[in-house]
Amino acid sequence: MREITCPLEAVFFILRGKWIPIILWRMRLGNQRLTDLKKVIVGCNEKMLIQHLNDMIEYGLIEKIEYDVFPKHTEYILTEFGKELIPTLAKFQELGIKYLGKNI
Repeated sequence: MREITCPLEAVFFILRGKWIPIILWRMRLGNQRLTDLKKVIVGCNEKMLIQHLNDMIEYGLIEKIEYDVFPKHTEYILTEFGKELIPTLAKFQELGIKYLGKNI
């Protein structure tokens, strides 16, 4: 990771781009499989989605759980740090709704 000189910069670095906040917001609903995320996050191809999930694991936002049962499957779950960001995203969503209401 690059050198970060401000705590706010660290959060914006983690949440940068279009997809990580959207993935994180979806994951507030509980454990998610890759196939679940692919269905609801329209416009993000599988390769990009997997890369963002791996970044989110690296940043400590989510954990990957691999189940060794038949059929094998993998789920992603929010960490405590990821859960702490949900109220901030909720506020962003609230502000976005207000903005869109004024500009439609």
